[in-house]
Amino acid sequence: MQDWLYILVSILVAAFVGGVTNHFAIKMLFHPRNAVHIGKVHVPFTPGLIPKRRDDIALSLGRVVSEYLVTVEGLQETVLRPAFRQRLEDRAQGWFLELSRGDLTVKQAALRIWSEAELEALKVKLADGARQAALRGFQSWWEQSDAKSVPLKQLVPGWSEENRKVWSTVLAGELLRVAEEELLSASGQRMLSKLATGMMDKTGGFLGTMAAIFMDEDKLVQKITPGAVQALRSKATLDKTAQAIEARMEQYGELPAAELLSIITGQEAGVWLGEHIEQWPIYDWITRVEQLRVGAFVEPWREQVVAGIPRLTERALTVAAGVIPAVIQAVELPVLVEEQVRRFPVERLEEIILGVSGREFRMITWFGAVIGGIIGLFQAIFMLWTG
Repeated sequence: MQDWLYILVSILVAAFVGGVTNHFAIKMLFHPRNAVHIGKVHVPFTPGLIPKRRDDIALSLGRVVSEYLVTVEGLQETVLRPAFRQRLEDRAQGWFLELSRGDLTVKQAALRIWSEAELEALKVKLADGARQAALRGFQSWWEQSDAKSVPLKQLVPGWSEENRKVWSTVLAGELLRVAEEELLSASGQRMLSKLATGMMDKTGGFLGTMAAIFMDEDKLVQKITPGAVQALRSKATLDKTAQAIEARMEQYGELPAAELLSIITGQEAGVWLGEHIEQWPIYDWITRVEQLRVGAFVEPWREQVVAGIPRLTERALTVAAGVIPAVIQAVELPVLVEEQVRRFPVERLEEIILGVSGREFRMITWFGAVIGGIIGLFQAIFMLWTG
């Protein structure tokens, strides 16, 4: 064989061996995935380095992450950094302004958290809970307070002799006005007509017979109505009605509120109030609130909230920085990282490493081929020199 051909073959063979060796060395980092046995004999270097040392790698990564990458001091420094606080303030202000000016309803906001069925169940539960809480609160207050024994005049604001006269006069005027309107209405005229007919029917003897023959009920009503209206409009009627109302108010003012309510309703006051609380349409109220815009609730407070966001943000970040050590200790970061690494698929890990370092691995393969070729060159030259 000629010398140059011998040198070329030596270089190619050595380069091939070097490249293939480096290629398989890289592959053996991940392959095989599991241990290989021939009969009962365990094949050396199986499984690959990373699958075999996964637990050690997970333990080391957990320690590195907790001690060098995600540290309490580093997190606190990040949270308290002015740039971080400014970004948080800007996001909070933008979110609040968007919320106050948008058309998002309470129901739409709730549906971002719960499903339709969950929201409906929550409404029913909230309505029942609010009703029961109101009932228990009222019963406790009713039993422990003096409201049921306090006279009415102590519960009504502005109760005095002068005010009672004013209230009585106003109420008497309203009652007489209503009576006048009713008297002049069609139903009132029919009532007067029936009253006149009844009076004539009850008048017996010759006088009653003559009245029935010669008197017309409609004309009689037409004559009675102006007099009745004039009587209702007279000051004497107003004064007497006001005096009667004032006297009754003075009488009721001395009665305990519970007794007066029992007289009006015909039930024990506490029972009557409890029954009405149980009938409150709280579910309907919640449904009405659902249709309101969220902005309607926050718009009145927009300026105050926007002005207070920097202070609130600073305080929130200070609190967050203070609880970071407890949080890190509670989550047991090294253990968490170790568990995640152990559960991470080797196939996915190989894809990530090759995706990031695939070019460098190919360079290592070619570098092995180059080194092998150089070694082959020197070997061929040495062999030719030594004969």
